[in-house]
Amino acid sequence: MQEGILVLLSSYNGEKYIKEQILSIINQKIDCKVDIRIRDDGSGDNTCKVVEELIEQYPDRIQLIRGENVGYNKSFFELIKGANGYKYYSISDQDDVWKEDKLDVAKEWLDKETDDIPLLYASTSYLVYDDLVPYGTTRKKVREFSIYNTIIQNICPGHTQVFNNKLLGLLQVDIDTSKIYVYDSWITNVAMLYGKILFNNESYTYYRQHRANQLGYGKGVIGQLLSSAKRTKTNDGGKYRRQIEYFSQLNEKELRKKDYLYEINKFVNSKVFFKRVGYAFVGKLYRQKKIESVAFYVANIIGKF
Repeated sequence: MQEGILVLLSSYNGEKYIKEQILSIINQKIDCKVDIRIRDDGSGDNTCKVVEELIEQYPDRIQLIRGENVGYNKSFFELIKGANGYKYYSISDQDDVWKEDKLDVAKEWLDKETDDIPLLYASTSYLVYDDLVPYGTTRKKVREFSIYNTIIQNICPGHTQVFNNKLLGLLQVDIDTSKIYVYDSWITNVAMLYGKILFNNESYTYYRQHRANQLGYGKGVIGQLLSSAKRTKTNDGGKYRRQIEYFSQLNEKELRKKDYLYEINKFVNSKVFFKRVGYAFVGKLYRQKKIESVAFYVANIIGKF
């Protein structure tokens, strides 16, 4: 096993920004090797051509896998399944820009921990538009994490995630990605249930928001609530619930062992209106901010989560 870090990047029609992102990874200031494995998810533009030109410059550091279009969830899990041989693994978007010490900070945090349990490092990111000028950050940690939080809130952005081999092994099992709402939420829940999450409230990634706020990071509290309302309108809550049900099924033994199963099943089974109302008064599930927790319970009552 190398002491280095393997960056896993799924690309799709990203010709405009992917070179800038790859170079920000190549130029990381860190005392170990950093390699990049890219799986292209069937791009119809010049993404692969841009990557191949960079491979000519850095043949020992960049690998390109041309794949068919399967969607970003399955594409990232394809990358995870094929990963091995490194000390740590990092997830990357195709159109962000990393500060030069991003991976060094993550490695420093992870190196302080025992490596015999699954470890996940994540952090906040700068919210930026195409010009890379920050206007805010993704959610900060204000309350302690637990499975009761991470199961309903995607708090660890995938593009900040770095994890060890113990967690990698747990993520390489066969799963039905069609039942997963979003890959990074799944990774977070596996880490929370079986290992430990290290979360840094400092930001090291410039996270572009030209993708119509896919992950729902609005500006400030009001912006985040409006983004939550938008996700409710598009039934993202229903997709999230389906992921929770599937996660509960696959990890029933561990959830039962740690006394989480009863609470999660109580939420999952609150499908009729009066049960959803009742659960709002006794439920243990929570989000990082109280107002977000209220929004979650309201969405659940009206059948949108």
